[in-house]
Amino acid sequence: MLLTVAVVALTVFVLIDLLLTAAVIRRLRETEARLAELTPTTRPGVMTGTSMPDFSAAEDTFTRAGVSGAPLLLAFFATGCRYCPTQAEQLAHRSAEITGQGIRTVSVLTVIDDDAPDDLTPILEKSGTVVTEHGPGGLMATFSVTGTPTFLLYDRNGTLLGSGNALEEAMERWIP
Repeated sequence: MLLTVAVVALTVFVLIDLLLTAAVIRRLRETEARLAELTPTTRPGVMTGTSMPDFSAAEDTFTRAGVSGAPLLLAFFATGCRYCPTQAEQLAHRSAEITGQGIRTVSVLTVIDDDAPDDLTPILEKSGTVVTEHGPGGLMATFSVTGTPTFLLYDRNGTLLGSGNALEEAMERWIP
């Protein structure tokens, strides 16, 4: 008799455990579905295939008209950015290869704090033109850049071919 009561009690506990587990799993799936609705499926910023916006910066020394007719790699960096030095070094290291493929490189350096040391400019100058802006600059807003480093690769017609937070991401769709 005691053994029967123990088996029945154990069966009841197992059934309750199964019901609670099913409820938790259902709740996790509902939460996952809500998160999927809130999370963007596309990368923020300018979308691949869109045209380069009109812009003018650095007292009109850097304009859309001035870069048209050749592929352009536009690289955004910021002083104080944790990942920018590594990506700047990689860009400088690959600059001969990129230039050899006919791509012009322009780096936009956003200076966040005027008193902070600028270790990026000497590195970026090895890869091409450097345009400096103070604070969150107008070029970042124009190109919908929300963080640094960001790389945008445009073809000679001004159509965005690739973008990313690493040089490889932006260059992966490039076919010379």
